[in-house]
Amino acid sequence: MKINRRIVWIVLLYIIVIVISIFDTNVFLTVISIIFLLIYHLYTFGNVSRKLNVEKDKSVSKLKYKLKKSIKESEEVYTHFLSLSKTLGSGVLMVDEDGIINFANKDVFNYFNLDMNNLSYVEIKRVKPLYNFVNKAYLDEKPNRDQIFYDDCYYDLKSTPIFENDIFRGCLVVIHDITLLRTAENFQKRFTADVSHELKTPLSSIKGVSELLERDKNMNLEDREEFIGIIRKEASRMETILSDLLVISKMDRIDYELKLSKTDISSVIKDSVKLLERMAISKNIDISVDVESLIMNFDKVKLEHVFMNLIKNAINYTDQGDIIITGKIKNNYYEIVFTDTGIGIPEEEMENIFKRFYRIDGARSRDSGGSGLGLSIVKNVVKKHGGEIEVISEINKGTKFVISLPI
Repeated sequence: MKINRRIVWIVLLYIIVIVISIFDTNVFLTVISIIFLLIYHLYTFGNVSRKLNVEKDKSVSKLKYKLKKSIKESEEVYTHFLSLSKTLGSGVLMVDEDGIINFANKDVFNYFNLDMNNLSYVEIKRVKPLYNFVNKAYLDEKPNRDQIFYDDCYYDLKSTPIFENDIFRGCLVVIHDITLLRTAENFQKRFTADVSHELKTPLSSIKGVSELLERDKNMNLEDREEFIGIIRKEASRMETILSDLLVISKMDRIDYELKLSKTDISSVIKDSVKLLERMAISKNIDISVDVESLIMNFDKVKLEHVFMNLIKNAINYTDQGDIIITGKIKNNYYEIVFTDTGIGIPEEEMENIFKRFYRIDGARSRDSGGSGLGLSIVKNVVKKHGGEIEVISEINKGTKFVISLPI
């Protein structure tokens, strides 16, 4: 049984008082006063002690609660950070104050083909441009930015130092894959240069001929007519280039939509042939057409542009012979084949023919008033319709373009 120490003290004091009171009354009163003081202090001390213990318990509980709350909040922030780093679509890498890489999200490993089980400088050192940037970001302790090229891809790197009470705690590195952006920028630069060149050529020709006509007031009628013909031809070529550029710019837009309507595809092919029949006759080229009738949902104007472009190319690059056009249902596709007996396309040129402003025979193309954009537009339109285009060719024997459109 546990005995309260304060009760023991009170009992002892009470016995002492009784013993003393036997001998002296004054002493008894004095002792009584002392005893009451002692009892008061003991009681007060007990209350204070209990109060301190309670307050101590409360403080500890409060501290524990705050600590738990802070840990929970930190975990929530970290979880949120991890979720955010996964959905950013960018690489995130963290280096602490000791230069240790303590975090990298999945994108970092995917970008640079790193080992996800080995998060260290040794692993990152394999990617020298990344290692150099991270190392510099850590040593400089200030914001940095750079662009690197690695494994045929472009990356934009940004670093931000992390400080706590003016003490450097590490740095955060964010990595963006900008390959598509850089490719688009390079393409735009090349495209602008090509457009300038293509327009400059006919403009120079027009300018030169105009100056000749202006200088020679007594030029004979035959020469004058020839020069005027050159001006008309080059002006027509410029018009074709600008027209094709307008088509391409519209089709390159994200919000571009085809104007679909149900039409018999065979009638569109036959109409395209009729429009170019006179051009073929002028070169003694016969065009034969054998196409099956089928109602399909497509953009009539755009497909007519495709058919006319391929027929016109066949006429331009065929000096003698025939052009055969067939159209038939094959599995779930409508297959249209344009076959000529022209000069053919060299094997090394095949992969380039659909590029913008690319010409196999520049002189022949310019003489025919071509823009160098025709086949690029053809491929674009076919792709927009969910189709495919294939080219088969042999030098001095002819070329075959095969278009497959989903039914």
